[in-house]
Amino acid sequence: MTNKKKNTLALFDEIVDFLKKQEATTDIDEKKHLWNKIIQTTAHTRRQKRVRIYASLTTAAAAAVLVGLLIWIEPASRSEDETKLNMVFSEVSIPKQASDIILMVSDSNEIRIDKDTAVVNFFEKGKITVNNKAIATQSSSKGMEEKYNQIIVPGGKRTMLTLSDSTKIWINAGTRVVFPKEFKGVKRKIFVDGEAYLEVAKNTEKPFIVETPVQFEIEVLGTSFNVCTYDELEFATVVLVHGSVELKGVGRQKRIMSPNQLVRIDEKGVLDETISVNAEDYTSWTKGIMVLNSWPFSEVLKKLQIYFGVSLEVDQSLDEIISGQLALKDNFEEVLSGLQHIVAFTYSKDQNGIYKIEKH
Repeated sequence: MTNKKKNTLALFDEIVDFLKKQEATTDIDEKKHLWNKIIQTTAHTRRQKRVRIYASLTTAAAAAVLVGLLIWIEPASRSEDETKLNMVFSEVSIPKQASDIILMVSDSNEIRIDKDTAVVNFFEKGKITVNNKAIATQSSSKGMEEKYNQIIVPGGKRTMLTLSDSTKIWINAGTRVVFPKEFKGVKRKIFVDGEAYLEVAKNTEKPFIVETPVQFEIEVLGTSFNVCTYDELEFATVVLVHGSVELKGVGRQKRIMSPNQLVRIDEKGVLDETISVNAEDYTSWTKGIMVLNSWPFSEVLKKLQIYFGVSLEVDQSLDEIISGQLALKDNFEEVLSGLQHIVAFTYSKDQNGIYKIEKH
């Protein structure tokens, strides 16, 4: 038996002993609830290599060890709400193609929005509006109330969300945001998986923190910035528009950003180079425009694939560098037709709905 296996078994024995001591103090409903969380997390494999799950050493932690999940044990000072946030984000995947924007409110059934764009507002006293229409919520059964809301925006859709602290978030296609019903404690923490532009309401007593599926986080007091963490792209990026942000990567890496700077982060959470950019080019999608400044054609297609939730097969010889603007309000084929005036290519759609892009 290897030392690694011996250490694992020893750790398992310690956890079992700990659980025996906790058995008398853990409510049976809580156990069922925590076990369901673990089962859902195990089923979600889309980001298995990069998702970080935080948990205290409790029944949930032991169950996670039993099913082979990798767990970081956070300091005891981490609040219960923060722990739940990091567990909630791993439960639901983002549909690349769907007809509706999905709003999952903690104390009601999920709400489906059948519009290409939506404006969602959460207010301090619990009121919710969607496109200026009040949404009625219903209380869930005692002991099962979830404190976190989620909004899932599929391909071809976009949403503007206002949180209870007045922070505004523009959410791009193929993105999920998890956020608390109300901000408690000394921090305001949310989770973003995909792309979002944030204008954070200033509160010097409560820093605003954005967690991501890549191993880095963004901390601000009040500022505006764009974060992009799509799986399909080689790097995650953060672009600062106003104010300042502090990036925290792996190995205690930290980086303070200034306006019109872009920082790339690799899939391991390592902060890469800082690049001077025009920040407005990276937030133009909030206005339905993609600005291209000497982009490889393959990268343009990759972004369009994400935004419109389509599947592509691309001729690798198409390596032109292009500049210009694309109107994302058009449908995908209209955008392709526009690109044909710049790059010589043809496209076709097969019976499985896959677009084939080939050199002309």
